[in-house]
Amino acid sequence: MPEGAKGRNFLRHVALSGSHRYLDACTLFKADQKRRLFRPEVAAHIGSHDPWREGHAFLKRLDGDWLSTLQHWDLQNYLPLDILTKVDRMSMAHSLEARVPLLDHKLVEFAATIPAEFRLRDGETKSIFKRAMRGILPDSIIDRPKQGFAVPLGAWFRGRLGNFARDLLLPSGGPRQEIFDQAYVAQLLDMHERGRDLNLQLWTLISFELWCRRFLDAPTPVRDLDLPMPIPVPAQIAGYAVRPT
Repeated sequence: MPEGAKGRNFLRHVALSGSHRYLDACTLFKADQKRRLFRPEVAAHIGSHDPWREGHAFLKRLDGDWLSTLQHWDLQNYLPLDILTKVDRMSMAHSLEARVPLLDHKLVEFAATIPAEFRLRDGETKSIFKRAMRGILPDSIIDRPKQGFAVPLGAWFRGRLGNFARDLLLPSGGPRQEIFDQAYVAQLLDMHERGRDLNLQLWTLISFELWCRRFLDAPTPVRDLDLPMPIPVPAQIAGYAVRPT
């Protein structure tokens, strides 16, 4: 079950089937949320667009067990377009050479031949790998929950950057008011402050707003300039200090 699929969201999630359930879990804004996020005329314009059309077609086309199908999709999309890209860019930006030994092609090819019931047993991922490492690595390492390197956006948006997010996403008379329902955006900010984890949704809206200001609202259109070019930090950020957590 996806981490955020609880309550009504969980019931809605399990009502879906096959690839729809998996792709739904990968979506920041579900269909009903997008209908509330966009203004009616915008929602009507994009209503027929399915951002996961390629994903549905891909998952239906593959043969084999469901776990292998999903892992094949991740190998084609999530790993190269997200996880590995971010690790490579951030490590190289600091003159570090990151390595991913578990993605050695011989190991991946061998793992792909193992039936799904052995790779995922009683809800435990990497069960064979953990058994193989038991006695070699400390149990505290093997049994430790997976931990990423996520930026603490949630704490920032509830703290020193809370006013920054509101000032940026709730402008008066801004062109994005023609796209988004400002009342619903304000509701998202309120729900996040009350404890609901919406940091990625807010970060996406903030990124889109900053992109629009840089590439659409700039006095000189970016398309008329030579790239690459530095993207300046918006002046609004100057008054908001970020304190690491």
